[in-house]
Amino acid sequence: MGAVSIDVRRKEREYENLTLSDKNVVKYLILYRSKVDVSYNANTNIDIEKAGDIFDFNQELIALYSSLDITIKLCNFKQKQMKLLELLFEGNKIHDICNMDIGYKKSATYDLFDRIVDKIVEVNNNLWKESMKAQGYIK
Repeated sequence: MGAVSIDVRRKEREYENLTLSDKNVVKYLILYRSKVDVSYNANTNIDIEKAGDIFDFNQELIALYSSLDITIKLCNFKQKQMKLLELLFEGNKIHDICNMDIGYKKSATYDLFDRIVDKIVEVNNNLWKESMKAQGYIK
């Protein structure tokens, strides 16, 4: 369901479509969330005289991450899969997670991550098909 166009090269104003049906996009969104999603784990500024702390607010990217979060919830991942996602969202690399000695073995963790990405893409595609059927575009 999540698909947006974002300005990936500000100076040239070229746009590229990013969608959760693309495995590479899903991998990028997961692996680089701590660097790209400025609103992830952001604290609310309660000082009424200040506008806030988010300067590079990209609404389309925030919407894409929101779609990713909803899709992840619909995937019903197991606890170990969710823990891996949380560690990746915090900015840890898969290699570093394997070295943390918390129960993730190297080859199995890369396979687990690939299965997580495949599941997210599958659920997203199913949501898209259901949406298109509900609107009468496909049978």
